[in-house]
Amino acid sequence: MNRFLAFILFLLAATHSFTACADSPTLESGWTNPPVTARLRAYWWWLNGNVTQESIHHDLEEMKVKGFGGAVIIDAGGADQWGNDQVPHGPTFFSPAWRALYKYALSEANRLGLEMSLNIQSGWNLGGPMVTADDVAKQFTWTETRLIGPTNFNDPLPLPKIRDDYYRDTFVVAYRIKDNQSPHRPLQNWREKALLKTLTPSSSPNSAPLFQEFPSTPGEDDAPASAVIDLTTNLDADGKLNWHAPAGTWQILRFGYTVGEHAYVSTASEGWQSAPGATHDAYAIDVFDATAFQHYWNAVVEPLIADAGPLAGTTLKYLHTDSWEVENVNWTPTLRVEFLKRRGYDLLPWLPVLAGRIISSRADSDRFLFDFRKTFGDLAIDNHYRLFSEGAHKHGLEIHPESGGPHAVPIDAQRCLGWDDAPMSEFWAWSWEHRIGDENRFFVKQPASAAHTYGHKYVFAEGFTTIGPNWQEHIWDNLKPSFDHALCEGMNLLVWHAFVCSPAETGIPGQQYFAGTHLNPKVTWWSKSTPFFSYIDRCQWLLQQGLFVADVAYYYGDQVPNFAQLKRSDPAHIQPGYDYDVITEEALLTRASVRDGRIVLPDGMSYRVLVLPNRDVISQPVLEKVKALVAAGATVIGPKSLQGETLENSADVDAAIGKIADELSSGKVGSGRYLTNKSAREVLLADGIQPDCELLSTLNSQLPTDFDYIHRSADGAEIYFVANRSTNYASLNATFRVADKAPEIWDAVSGEHKFAVAYTDKVGRTTMPLELNPCGSVFIVFREPLAKHSATATNNTLKDEPLLEINGAWTVHFDPKWGGPETAQFDTLVSWTTRPEPGIKFYSGRATYEKRFTLPAAAAGQQKLILDLGDLRELAEVRLNGKSVDIVWSPPFRVDVTDAVKAGENKLEIEVVNFWPNRIIGDASLPPEKRFTQTNIRKLTAATPLPESGLFGPVKLMEAR
Repeated sequence: MNRFLAFILFLLAATHSFTACADSPTLESGWTNPPVTARLRAYWWWLNGNVTQESIHHDLEEMKVKGFGGAVIIDAGGADQWGNDQVPHGPTFFSPAWRALYKYALSEANRLGLEMSLNIQSGWNLGGPMVTADDVAKQFTWTETRLIGPTNFNDPLPLPKIRDDYYRDTFVVAYRIKDNQSPHRPLQNWREKALLKTLTPSSSPNSAPLFQEFPSTPGEDDAPASAVIDLTTNLDADGKLNWHAPAGTWQILRFGYTVGEHAYVSTASEGWQSAPGATHDAYAIDVFDATAFQHYWNAVVEPLIADAGPLAGTTLKYLHTDSWEVENVNWTPTLRVEFLKRRGYDLLPWLPVLAGRIISSRADSDRFLFDFRKTFGDLAIDNHYRLFSEGAHKHGLEIHPESGGPHAVPIDAQRCLGWDDAPMSEFWAWSWEHRIGDENRFFVKQPASAAHTYGHKYVFAEGFTTIGPNWQEHIWDNLKPSFDHALCEGMNLLVWHAFVCSPAETGIPGQQYFAGTHLNPKVTWWSKSTPFFSYIDRCQWLLQQGLFVADVAYYYGDQVPNFAQLKRSDPAHIQPGYDYDVITEEALLTRASVRDGRIVLPDGMSYRVLVLPNRDVISQPVLEKVKALVAAGATVIGPKSLQGETLENSADVDAAIGKIADELSSGKVGSGRYLTNKSAREVLLADGIQPDCELLSTLNSQLPTDFDYIHRSADGAEIYFVANRSTNYASLNATFRVADKAPEIWDAVSGEHKFAVAYTDKVGRTTMPLELNPCGSVFIVFREPLAKHSATATNNTLKDEPLLEINGAWTVHFDPKWGGPETAQFDTLVSWTTRPEPGIKFYSGRATYEKRFTLPAAAAGQQKLILDLGDLRELAEVRLNGKSVDIVWSPPFRVDVTDAVKAGENKLEIEVVNFWPNRIIGDASLPPEKRFTQTNIRKLTAATPLPESGLFGPVKLMEAR
């Protein structure tokens, strides 16, 4: 009987295994029909709470039809920022009426099979009107009093600067000022080091100023730590100090804390942005205080999870918080206790350092500040994100907060992101007005590295955020290259910012948030949007497969604040052609080991080389780990001379670190290598490891800075994504570090894939010619043996020969509903904005170009015929002889008409759609009652330049050979 039962169980297990394999999509099936987990998401903005059941139903239905995988419910304000109008206030976040709409949204999403996330507040900077000052994010503040002893002092000390009438005393300390104290420079960058001033830039800042210091001079210290006196108990409740001051000149420092300068909820809806009758905005919670988090969780989050009922953990998949923009918070009530527990000594004698003094020595003061900041980094994890994760997991939910800033808050940003189930940050589309330059737009390498080094599959990114444009972000030369750039940084799931829920009552284009690339069913191009969304989904599907491929792990230190910058910052000095991950102290200590000379992580990620920061300080646990890795066979690149960072047992720590550094530099530690004065690129090349991907222009043999790539390896498949961020056509020789496998070309724009017919396989790498369109991209996939698909040509791109130019006059049909003439004749193909008719010049929406042409019978028999539309703005659908052929949205604007064209007369229709600005700009000169559009956006005025619109041609019929 037991054997029979075991046999039945074996059959059941085998059947389950077979079913699981059968249900797992192949590369091809996922490419054709991506699963929900690979599909586009959106920030679904409930603007000022102004949503209805009807608009919720409509939006979710449309998301499903257009292939979205889900959305993040974000109740928020912001409609009236940057000179725009406020929109009506709907139900206040968390009110009974709001919660009823939230439950309805989850039920509709469940019916449609969409995955939802919930932003657990209105706006961002986690908090709300119920947060008390005791739970608010805090800053320390102080005053200074000088007195001469001996004297009996019994007077009030000046009250430090405070906010919102909230202040609590913490400590009073004093030290005797030295006789004949000579002037000296303060600690270099002491305000940044004491968390009184933010690092720059404001997002993902560089930590280098934390390690800069002026040379010390004899006798420069203000006092030794042992001479700092604790007078805290001498201060009464009214702020009066009662102290018999001994002889000498004394400096007294009264420390306390108050509300942080930016410790307020940001961009919330009415009713949540401030409490009724309040004189200030609602408070953001103290992220370093577990009690503050638990108060908020119990008051707001637990009830919202309960509202989801059985949909929590299924339809409601994730909880979210958005940008963390509280800036320089630098105190929490339990800090002294936490500091002693974590750093091993009392911070009180060192408090004058926070006021710019040098205590004991310049070096010791810097070390104290290092410990001070690192304590906040630890508390952000243990008292906030750890609790957030545990609270969500208890209900079967996961989290994807933007926990890594990217604003310059006092955290170890990548460590925070590692605690996400799906690390998430953001990237911005191009704008002429805000966040100029890639370093101010792309914050994706850090969450990608967090995902890779902490074992997470998904890398989420809020994307296409802008400030300045309104329906003015072009798809092919702004959104697409921005998306492609984010993919190359490591993103594999886009959350479009923003999809504003806009009830029918708000008109068209309706209500909009002041920022972000506006998207919802009211945009002009919604009916033509599927091909672009499909491009996004196909890319995400392939880049969710397997593991990221990187040769180098770069350890970025354990300082706070600590942020990784964009990929191009190249801290390991390995580019071009190689890629890297950033790794935190936590991941390095707890997850890294060595196998076959490679540094490996439990989830399968591995690296050939570990690179340490090029500075002379390091933590003792990290250097001990480095020694263990080298002993086990790893290759590590780092400085020769090293010392400790912490003030705790600093002499012993320095001695231990120096000893290990000497051992490593001697080359006598195990079977590995510790190398100095070399770059990772030099080491890899010397080891015979060629670049993983080289993209060389055939025009100048240089690596264009606008080319980029990312590589993933999955179940025998090597998957490369190659992108051209330039608006020019590119001809490349692309070389990949793959041998004995045939390259396949997968085009995510068209959805087609095929084996390459032109390539060479030499010395462990494959080289192939590639033609990339302006802002074009392609996947190169290696799976099958080389011998099965030999090279048979010299080029992988068909060449087009012109057959017929379709010129002459066109009949164009506009929609009178939006002010256009029903019919107009265009003798030449020009932008609508050049026409004299107001109904055309200011037209927004769809217009159909119609023309008949004759194709000779001989030409109709060609193997492949292509219709080339030349240039256009913004999208177009081609219909030929009544048959819809395709929608084009990126160059070259071409469609295959082989199956639709016929010999003799053909009827050609090209439906072109532009965006909303033209009509809104035109309406700005009209009285309100004569306007065609209705929106709260006021940044588009009669003086705003009109974007070019329409079909520009030349339109040609081509033969592809």
